[in-house]
Amino acid sequence: MGVHNSLMRNVRGFSEEELEYYSRQIVLTEVGLDGQLKLKNSRVCIVGLGGLGSPSAIQLASMGVGHIRLVDRDVVELSNLQRQHLYSVSMVGYPKVEAAESRLRGLNPYIEIEPLPVSLNANNAEDILRGIDVVVDGLDHMAPRYAINRACIKLGIPYVFGAAITHIGNLSTIIPGETPCLECFHVNVDDRNIPSCAVVGVNPSIINIVASIQASEAIKILLGKPPNLASVLLFCNLQDLTFDKIELAKNEVCPVCGKTPRTKPTPLEKEFVEEVCGREGRRVFVITPENDVDLNLGVIDERLKQLRYEIDARAKLGRTFSNKMGVKGSILTSGVAIIEGVKGKEEAKQLLNQILH
Repeated sequence: MGVHNSLMRNVRGFSEEELEYYSRQIVLTEVGLDGQLKLKNSRVCIVGLGGLGSPSAIQLASMGVGHIRLVDRDVVELSNLQRQHLYSVSMVGYPKVEAAESRLRGLNPYIEIEPLPVSLNANNAEDILRGIDVVVDGLDHMAPRYAINRACIKLGIPYVFGAAITHIGNLSTIIPGETPCLECFHVNVDDRNIPSCAVVGVNPSIINIVASIQASEAIKILLGKPPNLASVLLFCNLQDLTFDKIELAKNEVCPVCGKTPRTKPTPLEKEFVEEVCGREGRRVFVITPENDVDLNLGVIDERLKQLRYEIDARAKLGRTFSNKMGVKGSILTSGVAIIEGVKGKEEAKQLLNQILH
């Protein structure tokens, strides 16, 4: 049963419980005890804890990556649960990073989880990713992906890109200095021209396929082995169950990673107020502060009470609230706010200002 007891008593760096936990993985030829120790000493950042980030987080945590930094600006919604199996109904309204932290700590108590309820952008990407061994992409917008790509190229951090919509997925592994970067093969993609899963839908199966391959690529890198998708773009299509590999070549004039760039990288504008896809025709706005802050939730509670809002979810890293007029919202300790049921950006900003001041 499990790893032999004498071995369990004498392996440096692991408790007997840890060795039993990872026993079915340690016996894999490509992992072994040395590989498991490498994973324990590794640091991964998962940016975006939606459809892709949820299964990636579960797999990387259960495989024993020692430190996982979770980055997301959203809260759990009921509509997430069809595909984001990291969460449960009891966590609706909670910041995703907090709900994920709770689930992952329960799944594997032998690792460290670092939740950051922030919006990653060009201004803070380097600070968020510094000190990380591999970045795993769980996003659904290109602008923050470009911010990750540029930060990873500058800091020399491998980046596992992935995307999925309807029944189609694509992914690639970017190794700074060796492979094409994201902007070599996905150039100047405007998020306004990309359909969202709220509009066209997404099959949970394609999400889990893409996320599983992303996790596999990340583990290979952490174990010091060559990833399968370096300089390769993999397309997956569940409709006809096809997997196509496209060989990628570095663009030597790429403004981000090229040896002889002809232009500077396209500026990444930071939107402080974004309108995102809502439910049933309702408008939803995400408001990001110019600089991340650390809000006092006790003060926020008092302001919500004065404004006659009910607190629907009282979490460590944020609050979700609503009133009888149908206005709903969430505010995170980082200052990020999600406002639903207002008429426009100005009304959303006005409401947030009332809560904060």
